[in-house]
Amino acid sequence: MQKCFVILARTYPSIALEYFLIFLVCIVIGFINTLVGSGSLVMIPLLITFGLPAHIANGTNRVAVFFQSLTGAITFFAKKKRADYPPYAWRVILPCLLGAIAGAWTATQISPKTLEFCIGILLFLMLGVVAFKPERWLKPETNPHLKISWLTVLAMLATGFYGGFLQGGVGIFLLASLVLGAGYSTKDANALKLLILVAYSLPVLLIFVWSGQVNWFWGLFTAVGQSIGAYIGARFTLKNSQAEVWTYRILVMVLVVSVIQFWFFRN
Repeated sequence: MQKCFVILARTYPSIALEYFLIFLVCIVIGFINTLVGSGSLVMIPLLITFGLPAHIANGTNRVAVFFQSLTGAITFFAKKKRADYPPYAWRVILPCLLGAIAGAWTATQISPKTLEFCIGILLFLMLGVVAFKPERWLKPETNPHLKISWLTVLAMLATGFYGGFLQGGVGIFLLASLVLGAGYSTKDANALKLLILVAYSLPVLLIFVWSGQVNWFWGLFTAVGQSIGAYIGARFTLKNSQAEVWTYRILVMVLVVSVIQFWFFRN
């Protein structure tokens, strides 16, 4: 990678700088995705500006999503004992996986315009929930009487469908379902979010590959940068005693930017 940048810099200095800046953006997106999510709301429009059609950008983004989620999950759980894993994980992973497969297949068949509008409404509503109920996001421990209700299962199924369909902002909905719905702490929800993304992003990626909707150059290029950011984000969460507070702050910031970008600068 370094050798490629040197050759590019000598031949096309302006292009080399552009690629370097894009690489830094990918690192930031990987960091934000690991703590909160919704980096795809930035990444997909960025890929479209590179000349990729919307459906190719959607599929290409899945390469980076898989590798950054895998990197973040490995970093998160490398030093955890099995007893420290979030409880009942499979009960939220399985419905999300099934929903994601259905959503990915649907995305290869139809236009996402109608669903995009619905997500714009949901993002706005989510900002209200996050902003006016901060205490529910800042709890340091998972609810000891945690139970996975059918409502939570349905929420994970719907979230998985959206993640498979469009991906952008799915981390916010996963955190909301796990923290507000199921009763996980923000830190446990973050770790579980990464496991969910690893579980469903590979089969989803394969669906897009099978449909011929992946640009491998941009997919692998962004995957390297976002994986670096995911590693930094996971280490930050593990070592920072105020991780819940920072996650909440970044969550609010990302939601505000996402709402503004969706409703005023989407085109």
